[in-house]
Amino acid sequence: MPFDFSDEYKEVVQNILTDRFSQVSKIYDLKARSKGERKFLEFRLEFKKGTHPLEYPKILESLLDDLKQEFPYTEIIIYPNQG
Repeated sequence: MPFDFSDEYKEVVQNILTDRFSQVSKIYDLKARSKGERKFLEFRLEFKKGTHPLEYPKILESLLDDLKQEFPYTEIIIYPNQG
């Protein structure tokens, strides 16, 4: 049975976004859970209106790199939305 530990991740993810990614306006639907030894983190993220869609891949790649450093051995899924 999956174990939900979203609260443990939420503050760290929000701090990374606030400190390093000014192009992101908010995150929502954050879910972090484990099944056996595997951990999963997924959330939706909204870009600020002035962010050009061609910038999204670079921002998402940098964000994924930062999150993988914070949460090794965790599968991370991000669903981007334009604000």
